[in-house]
Amino acid sequence: MGNKKGSGIITLIIFLLIIILIGAGVTLYIYKNRHIPVPEGFIGNTTGNLNNHALFCESDGYVYFSNPYDSKKLYRMKPDGTEAEVVCNVPCEYINVYGDRVYFYQSPSADDQVFGLGGLYGVCSTNLTGTAGTTNHDKAIVNSLVLYGDNLYYQHYDAKEGLTLYKATTDDTGKEKISDKEIFVACPYNGVFLTYNTENSYYLSFYNPTNDSIGLFDDIRAYNIIHEGNYLYYMNIDDSYRIYRYDLSTKQQEKLTDYTVDLFNVYGDSVFFQKSSESEPALMRMGINGDNPQVIAEGNYKNINCTSTYTYFYGFSDKDPILKVPTSYGNTSVSYFDPVLKK
Repeated sequence: MGNKKGSGIITLIIFLLIIILIGAGVTLYIYKNRHIPVPEGFIGNTTGNLNNHALFCESDGYVYFSNPYDSKKLYRMKPDGTEAEVVCNVPCEYINVYGDRVYFYQSPSADDQVFGLGGLYGVCSTNLTGTAGTTNHDKAIVNSLVLYGDNLYYQHYDAKEGLTLYKATTDDTGKEKISDKEIFVACPYNGVFLTYNTENSYYLSFYNPTNDSIGLFDDIRAYNIIHEGNYLYYMNIDDSYRIYRYDLSTKQQEKLTDYTVDLFNVYGDSVFFQKSSESEPALMRMGINGDNPQVIAEGNYKNINCTSTYTYFYGFSDKDPILKVPTSYGNTSVSYFDPVLKK
């Protein structure tokens, strides 16, 4: 009799332990997958990086990056290049980060084709270490992507419609086309996007996503607009794509370079740019006022991405090594990007 009673107590204890473990597991799952709203006006990367495919993104002591040495998979590392580790085993670009989530465009790859049905690609997100799996917000070919507030805005490509503007919620509750216009979304500003498109001959414009309207911001034809501090930096189409800046307070513009530029980025006190020249092309840096231009590396480069410690730039061939230079103005010591894997 006593043995039966004892075994019944043991069975009850085991049952309760199972219930507790299940409850703990459910709680942990909910905690890991809970949605943390993104504050209004928050931008998931710098506008300069977003203009350069956002291959690097710094957040809370880590740099998230598309690793060129491992099929462009999503990695993270410390700002000095140490403790590099895989976050997600898929090729990525347009990396944005907020809180405990990384948002990115998973680009198509021959490595993830499934029985000829096409690989996985599109607007995706995962947690900071990739342990929660990947959420696909929209399986689409994407030309640009930005996390702005609690929405993901991106240029969606369709063979029939071309490039249109979509938005998807960060909690994966929905997506929708919001415009048939070809709007580049790298530069959010005060609830709108500072942009240009072919409809207005590339004049500096603002696009309002709430009512799908576009209006003239100023009588300037601008390309690759970057917001930094109280200024807009841009390539002036009417002055052979030289870099200018526009004071948002005084509405005055100022020329910063005397030569044509192919692309550029702005971070802190530095402007990095590719000097366009048939005889003397070079990756260069100058102060944010256009002062003290310095040659960083001779040759042609692309995809200039800045972090607080280093600025990274790519050769035009996929076989070229990725180079880096300290972001702070003055140090021109160039080295190879060689992330050290976490042990």
